[in-house]
Amino acid sequence: MKKILFSVAGLLGLLVVAGQQPGSNPARVSGRGGTRVLRVTGTRLVHPIFRKWIEEYTRLHPGITILLDSRIPADSADLVIASHRLASSDVKEGQTSVILNRYLQLPVVSSRRSDVAALQAKGFSDADFRQIYFADNHGTDPIPSAYHFAVYKREKSACASRAFANHFGSQQKDIKGIGVKGDDQDLLEAVIRDTNGISYNNLGFLYDLKTRKPLDSIAIIPLDLDGDGKIDSWENFYGDLDQVIAFAEKAYNRHLLVENVNVIFSRTSSNRELADFLQWILTDGQQYDHEYGFLVPGKETLVDQRQIVSDISVR
Repeated sequence: MKKILFSVAGLLGLLVVAGQQPGSNPARVSGRGGTRVLRVTGTRLVHPIFRKWIEEYTRLHPGITILLDSRIPADSADLVIASHRLASSDVKEGQTSVILNRYLQLPVVSSRRSDVAALQAKGFSDADFRQIYFADNHGTDPIPSAYHFAVYKREKSACASRAFANHFGSQQKDIKGIGVKGDDQDLLEAVIRDTNGISYNNLGFLYDLKTRKPLDSIAIIPLDLDGDGKIDSWENFYGDLDQVIAFAEKAYNRHLLVENVNVIFSRTSSNRELADFLQWILTDGQQYDHEYGFLVPGKETLVDQRQIVSDISVR
């Protein structure tokens, strides 16, 4: 069985910065030789691809330092990552946002369940989701199909959980189940440890990014996209990460749990370095989306986001 290994750096905040010293305050870092420092904070589910973007961009632009750390206060950051549907209260006066890419969440159980084959043959309908995750069963009562689950959820507010709940017209506080401390990777580990466990997670954590196959320790439950009570051949594409991404990008289906990855920043800023970094992500940086399990936004969306960034870069 493959093991999911998390580094100490990953758990402590995932620092990505040229010249960063261990234990230094992320809100007080300066670049070497007076170079400009960009500070990025927010949801950690996007940190893997953000680390790649930072690595590639700073290789091309060595005069800039970019710090990625979830411990940076939002009011001290140049960019705040928000991977959920933005409400008007999320974007303050003087701020704006752009969409960088998208992500897909799927229901996941332990591969040690004795009824995995039956679950995957039936799939989950929207009604199943609501009964499992939002009915007042605390993870112990059966859903209509008589399957039993121990539902796991994030203990504290999190972008992915907020997006998951919003998809079903609910709020994160409405998700029932057992709270898990930590991040989405800890949520996945809780399911792996519990034969009856069930949760939700994004593609980048559910699949081995090298083999493109689901992790051996988990089983992904397909979505019953046409609501006929079974998974037909066209709905059964979860064995390969690239097939999942291809389907999600080509076929819009309201049952797919897809959400945007947004970044929020000041629209009154004359920060040219910030604008250049965002434009690079929205152009050259898109080539890394699939590698890390993310979806590319539509062409029209990308054009619109580039224009937003262009407007701030000329201020």
